[in-house]
Amino acid sequence: MNKLLKNIFAIEKKPRKGLISLEWVVLGYIAFTFVLFIVLRTDIPNPDAIISLRVQAIAMTAALWFAYRCIPCKFIFMLRCCLQMALLGSWYPDIYEFNRVFPNLDHVFAGIEQSIFGCQPALLFYDAFSHPVISELMDMGYVSYYIIMFVVVFYYFFKDYANFEKSAFVFFTSFFFSYIIFLFLSVSGPQFYYQAVGLEKIAAGEFPDLGNYFANHQEVLPLEGWGPGIFYKLHVYAFDAGERPIAAFPSSHVSVTLSMVILAFKANRKLGAGLLVLFVLLCFSTVYVKAHYAIDVFAGLIWGTIVYFACMWMWKAFNQK
Repeated sequence: MNKLLKNIFAIEKKPRKGLISLEWVVLGYIAFTFVLFIVLRTDIPNPDAIISLRVQAIAMTAALWFAYRCIPCKFIFMLRCCLQMALLGSWYPDIYEFNRVFPNLDHVFAGIEQSIFGCQPALLFYDAFSHPVISELMDMGYVSYYIIMFVVVFYYFFKDYANFEKSAFVFFTSFFFSYIIFLFLSVSGPQFYYQAVGLEKIAAGEFPDLGNYFANHQEVLPLEGWGPGIFYKLHVYAFDAGERPIAAFPSSHVSVTLSMVILAFKANRKLGAGLLVLFVLLCFSTVYVKAHYAIDVFAGLIWGTIVYFACMWMWKAFNQK
């Protein structure tokens, strides 16, 4: 333990002097969304929240950069990466403030779902497999989204520090690739859309255009599951912490986790194989809990593959001398 602590807090021989690639991505996203904010400012209902988050993010980035310049050790560098990743929990609901300006498109995606499958898988999946064991497995798959992120990032930090920054960059940047789509593509997902329309109409194949309904409504279907289950309770906690009627297509649950599983395989095949099992459960669970349409999952697999290679290309571009 003492050796580990000494290693983490030891002063690095070649500390980074400027901003790291992950921080440049944050500033790029802030710049992009601020321009969008200027364009839409007269229609955005809560402009103060948008400005406040960006000021806080810039201040935090500057403070962490300064702390590392004063004490350039692995621990401070980890904080530079991990606190930015923690801020993703604020960037996600921030999308909703932009999304409220655009008309909802769930009727389009629910219609495509119906034409492909002849039904709404998200409507039928839970009813067909509502046994407590299956339900808890699905909730485990859904919350494993957070477990996989944590395991992969910290595996690299403790076991392969030379590639820690790269893994954090791929993880972090893959979110923002999806966030840019979500800013403009207002798809709330079954749990919100089905509640707004009514389950009877959905079952009858009726998918009305709700316009800007979700700009002022966030009512959601009751979260189904095995009440006493620990993973069901974790799912409820994660949902209450920041879910909004946004970001259904493509599934960032699937696309981001796919990148992390690939990174896990590159680091350790056994680790990758274990996380792959959770990833498969996650893909099914997003439909089971009505967070996504089935087409969101397939789109997430395609988008996640594209994003992974785009992130790797960006990483090389950032780090070329």
